[in-house]
Amino acid sequence: YGHQPFYMIQLKSGLFIGDLVLNSNAQDVVLVKTTGDPMNVYHKMVGGIFDTYFFYPGTADNVLKKYHNLIGKPYLPPLWSLGFHQCRYGWPNLTYVKDVVAKFEASDIPLEVVWADIDYMKDYADFTIDPVRYGGLGEFVKTLHSKFMKWVPIIDAGLKYDKNDKYFKLGEEHGAFIKSANTRKTLIGRVWTGKAGFPDWLAPYAATLWDIGLGDLYEQVQFDGIWIDMNEVSNFCDGECNNAKEKSNLRQSKSIGPDPHDPGEFDYLPYYPGNRDLNHKALSMTGYHKSNNDDEDKVNKEYNLHSLWCVTEAKATNNFFVQRKKRPFVLTRSSFPGSGIFTSKWLGDNYSLW
Repeated sequence: YGHQPFYMIQLKSGLFIGDLVLNSNAQDVVLVKTTGDPMNVYHKMVGGIFDTYFFYPGTADNVLKKYHNLIGKPYLPPLWSLGFHQCRYGWPNLTYVKDVVAKFEASDIPLEVVWADIDYMKDYADFTIDPVRYGGLGEFVKTLHSKFMKWVPIIDAGLKYDKNDKYFKLGEEHGAFIKSANTRKTLIGRVWTGKAGFPDWLAPYAATLWDIGLGDLYEQVQFDGIWIDMNEVSNFCDGECNNAKEKSNLRQSKSIGPDPHDPGEFDYLPYYPGNRDLNHKALSMTGYHKSNNDDEDKVNKEYNLHSLWCVTEAKATNNFFVQRKKRPFVLTRSSFPGSGIFTSKWLGDNYSLW
């Protein structure tokens, strides 16, 4: 889920060197070792610009300190976030959640933080609460607070595609969504709520829209942190939903000179990291972000910026708390070097089989 092109190598002396190949495009990292030769590390990138930083020999701690001096030091999370947490997808209603918490208390099991997956939302839409299944959520969270417990909800990357939806309307009116190279309008993907638009964090209004949405949710339930998910960005369609021009599984070796105005400019690449189409379960690589350039569809392509979406979302989410003079707690699934300035990270879905 993360894009972290940094590695360390231990030398025969026992010291370490570090290397950061800072590039936001899709890439493979290949390790090659032949008999009698040192290990070789190859970065196979599909484009963009890159900066390479070498961190000279030292202890592992010293190399990591130098690395964080470059990319930024991790933010200081609130003390309560280091306590005992309970989180699970599939809690059907608030009564069920109350029962979970009550059983922790009855069994004298420590519990500091209760989390909420998308179950609490109305139609899985961001900034909403289902009034039937989760009616009274705000009062329940006040009860948690009275017991010195916290509550953290999930927020997905895509905003529900609905012309009558407050957040989608505001986003469209102010040009706050990533745009389609095919339609020159909002690029439509699909997430848990169905069709959705995705904030373009290079558009000035996107952070404002995010703050409005989080503020509206906070008025309904006073959350203590935010869990941001699906923010690679992930997409249940391959590229752009319901678009006949969008192709998938295009792992072909044919080389065609790219035309910046051609929606198929990335259909044929000489190399595919992971040996799969870059549009697979992602936004269309031809989608474009806001630019001061008159031909904005030529620059700031999703092809180049895909891996940066998570950092900019984390910054906007972190800023929601900072503006309200609260210590931020943000948890992200996707990451990029420097994202730790704004957010903590978890490693994605896992199975509790043990």
